[in-house]
Amino acid sequence: MPTLAPVFDAGFVGTLDIILSAVKMHIMTTVLEATTISGVRLLYRLALLLAVISGIFSVVFCIILAVNYHGLPYTNGSIAERFLLSDPSYRQPADDSFNRLPTDEQSFLALRQALEQNPLDEEIKTQIRELDHQLRTDFFQRRAIASQTTHFLILSTLLFFIAFQTIGVLKRQIPDPNTMEQKKIKAEGWGFTVVLSWLMLCVGLFVGLLLTPALELEQMFFDKLSADLAGTPAPAVVFPATEPIDPIKLTEEILIKNWVSFRNFDGNGIGFSANPPIRWDGKTGENIIWKSEVPLPGNSSPIIWENRLFLTGADENTQKIFCYNLENGELLWEADVTRPEAKVEEVMEDTGFAAPTPVVDGRHVYAMFANGELVAVDFNGKFVWRHSFGIPDNHYGFSSSLALYFDRVIVQFDNGDGEDGTSKLVAFDLNTRDILWETARDMPNSWASPTIKKIGDSYQIITCANPFAIAYNPENGEEIWRCRCLSGGDVGPSAISKGDIVLIANVSPRTSAIDATGSGDVTETHVVWHGGNALPDTASPLATEEYFLTLDSGGYLTGYDPKVIDNRKRARFWELELGYPANVYSSPLRVGTYVYIFDKTEGGARAFVLDLSKIAVVEEGNLTEESAAAMIISENPMPEPCVTSPAILNDRLYIRSTTTIYCIGNSTVPVI
Repeated sequence: MPTLAPVFDAGFVGTLDIILSAVKMHIMTTVLEATTISGVRLLYRLALLLAVISGIFSVVFCIILAVNYHGLPYTNGSIAERFLLSDPSYRQPADDSFNRLPTDEQSFLALRQALEQNPLDEEIKTQIRELDHQLRTDFFQRRAIASQTTHFLILSTLLFFIAFQTIGVLKRQIPDPNTMEQKKIKAEGWGFTVVLSWLMLCVGLFVGLLLTPALELEQMFFDKLSADLAGTPAPAVVFPATEPIDPIKLTEEILIKNWVSFRNFDGNGIGFSANPPIRWDGKTGENIIWKSEVPLPGNSSPIIWENRLFLTGADENTQKIFCYNLENGELLWEADVTRPEAKVEEVMEDTGFAAPTPVVDGRHVYAMFANGELVAVDFNGKFVWRHSFGIPDNHYGFSSSLALYFDRVIVQFDNGDGEDGTSKLVAFDLNTRDILWETARDMPNSWASPTIKKIGDSYQIITCANPFAIAYNPENGEEIWRCRCLSGGDVGPSAISKGDIVLIANVSPRTSAIDATGSGDVTETHVVWHGGNALPDTASPLATEEYFLTLDSGGYLTGYDPKVIDNRKRARFWELELGYPANVYSSPLRVGTYVYIFDKTEGGARAFVLDLSKIAVVEEGNLTEESAAAMIISENPMPEPCVTSPAILNDRLYIRSTTTIYCIGNSTVPVI
């Protein structure tokens, strides 16, 4: 019978050889064990520690990124408080909370909707302001955390691989020369597998946490926190039961009783008074009803609603809106609407930080500043809303005043060189504050303000900028007509109208009278006449029943007679010099037959009152000497230069100087 011993012996020996080989390989000397260089073992321990710490931090940073993406509210107060302020439907209306704007949060939208139903509720306004501040802070903090965490994640991952590689080198076994090639292949394969696995782990963790839908655990955590705080719930938003307020809808009858914008509602610079003041002395106080200090500088003109007068002022750090009692000049309140993030470092002195004149609608004051911020406050000075156009790219500073068209505010934001697509004309709804329409303009920056003109049975918005005067439909923002009649860089004066004729005046190239009933490009078809005298660089023109008036900065007044046009389309004119020296920036005001012109000469500022009923011309159209002398019926001293335009209401004239607002009337009691 054959024996099995040889077979058993062979199998046992073979198995033993395999085990011994494995043990031999296991106890094979490594680089760390074989090296005689001092400090290598310390390096190994440090690398091992660094690998563990950096690996842990990589995972932590991934989790932080995921928390920021999903909007887990761990900033601004306790976690519990933040969760109760968060929206349960945190992915509405945007696809993810990280990219959702603060004003899209459900809690904020709910407050906005409540405010629309109760516009005068101060508690809701306060809650909106506080929540808006909190949401914005959280919004930007999350982005800052995400940015910083990303950098740390990259750094920690890099350190991990450096440490991992160092450990791999030091623990590498010294190969047997007989099997060197085979073991090299195995070692490289093992290292590649580890590195690839780690990369897959990091990428998978990062992508999985950031891009997958929120876990149910998050909602469970929210529910738990809500239950924990059941005894002390967050304060609820309470909406008092008040009657709905009628929407703002201004009419011509309402507007004519107030002074709502730059040069009145239509921008024509015409006021109404049965007994306007003619003589006063700003230095002695004669016929000065009251005067009040304006705390901040500004070149905006006064606007009036019933018994309140409004102004704006600003410097490089602060923007404010001021409200005065119309009867006695008392400063009722000042609203600080500064947003430090929107800061203009420098503007020209002639323009300043508060050049645009605001508008008022009976409930709110809307103001524009040099930083491109449109801001609204209510009649108590409480902040209502703002819209930022961005810092204007304007050579001399932003100065275009706002216009008011019944239920909307019009902003002419001409910016840059007109070729970068940032210039626009925008209409905001007075009731909803929404943008009703926005029309792009291929115009460069300008100083001119939009004006509202009634042409025929409808209205037009007339704008001026180099090289076009353009009319728009205020209902939808569509362009009606344009005329190439301007040049010379920035345009300052605004348009005025008489009937269907719109007058465009500027220092270059000339004055143009345009029939505003046309459409399209009317340059060759609807220019009625031209003029080349008293070309203004800042002061807007005037119109009377008989003449169109322009005023240049040197104090020359030109009256164009539109009834007498020669074959070159030149209107006959007369010219009047106010007196030397004169330096006029303020746009003139007409009240009946009187014209008010304010001078800005340093140390000798004056206010001229002209009586147009004294005009007498010879056959050529020139003023007679007697007429020229009789037209200037008073020169009234002013303590400071005036560059703003006056307002008039209830037989009182209001003008702002460098530091003071004056009320001028027919009083014999001087105000010192």
